[in-house]
Amino acid sequence: MKICKLSPAQVNPLDLTFATKFVAVYLFIKVKGSRPMTYQNLTVDMIVTAKEKGGFIDQKTFKTAGKYGFDSLILTDANMQVLNGYISYVRPLLKPQCDFVLVNRNGGRHGKLGEILSKLGFDSIGKYIHLTRYRQIVETQSLNELTSEKQRILSEDQNHSSAVAKDHCQKQRSREVALKGLKCLQKLQGANGSEVDEDVHARLRDSTSATRPSVERVQNMSSSPKKDSLPKRNLRS
Repeated sequence: MKICKLSPAQVNPLDLTFATKFVAVYLFIKVKGSRPMTYQNLTVDMIVTAKEKGGFIDQKTFKTAGKYGFDSLILTDANMQVLNGYISYVRPLLKPQCDFVLVNRNGGRHGKLGEILSKLGFDSIGKYIHLTRYRQIVETQSLNELTSEKQRILSEDQNHSSAVAKDHCQKQRSREVALKGLKCLQKLQGANGSEVDEDVHARLRDSTSATRPSVERVQNMSSSPKKDSLPKRNLRS
């Protein structure tokens, strides 16, 4: 990210691709194991608006939206720091042709995020872990580490149980579940999760502190045409 900021002409295109993949996997692990479309359809405007809503994003574009209504995300300061760095310095070098946050090397919306999780998981630990398997790991571990009530909340947040679908105030309920689910996930990840956040803060602080353009500025400066519409992995600097 530091190279993207200081010497963008020297950035290897493969590093830009890796940065996008890293951010996608980071969201699955540190925010929650949502459906891939939840993250594929994140827009820059959603990130900007989330800052005004206490970090909440109520995603309505995903495969089972007709049944569940909302897939609410809650972004912490660490999550925002990662996304702001990516949007400000990495994404512009991919010459985005859309408003989506995660873009491929052609500037279009990035797809197949579930496959990315499996691939980077294999690169890290030598095992392919697809998204469904990851959710199973989280749920199994929660049975051992959390109380039954917290385990139920985490399961509801990760899997969108029928309790969300039946609730009259879907958005409010979805947000409540997301917030409680985040706290349960942080407890489940324990010290290792805190170390990841600290590592992210330390690595991004030097890369993005000086003359950092805001996400809002990047959004306003964009002149691109719009089309219709588990173990830590080190950030490459």
